[in-house]
Amino acid sequence: MTLEGTNGVGKTNLAQLLRDRLDGAALLEELPDAAPDRLPGQVIAALAADGDPFLRTGHPLTETLALLALTVRRREEMPAAALAIEDRGGDSVAVYQALTLAEPTGDDPYPLALRLLALADRWRPRADLTVLVTAEETTRCARWSARLGRPLTRTERGRAHAAARLYEQIAAEDPGRYLVLDLTQHTTEQALSALTSAIGALTSPAGVPS
Repeated sequence: MTLEGTNGVGKTNLAQLLRDRLDGAALLEELPDAAPDRLPGQVIAALAADGDPFLRTGHPLTETLALLALTVRRREEMPAAALAIEDRGGDSVAVYQALTLAEPTGDDPYPLALRLLALADRWRPRADLTVLVTAEETTRCARWSARLGRPLTRTERGRAHAAARLYEQIAAEDPGRYLVLDLTQHTTEQALSALTSAIGALTSPAGVPS
């Protein structure tokens, strides 16, 4: 399964708690949290060298392919029988990179996001369960600001808002693939119960949800 969503919604904390609750589950950490002594961490460090939290270096096509490749590599390293809880995957790469690619021309990022998802599908299957974690905008921006240790810029707030809307648009157009979980409306325990129930209702061809 994959947990998707904007910065500050609480998905990383939720993923860690879910990993602890499920026996044998493995957590695939968010790419920016990758260990700096391994290849993924080194790639992320290069993309973040200019201090942009959205990993923009001025070469959006190269950035997009690098990030998609890292999500594929991360899944390939998992044992086939393991239950994987992925903290952001291909959907987040598609959302944020579509915003970056569409920005110079003002194009609609939605078709670009769908094309990036289709591109990722060529190398890795989509998760059996994709969870879009959402929260009220003021709450998630405050959490992200606390994590950064500084106030968000107007650009960061605007981009976070655009990303949230794009996530929601993709989920609304493909309700069979997404479980939308609003943490503003659920306690942590309720959210964990909803996720464990959804996982229990799924069975992959190998007998293990991913």
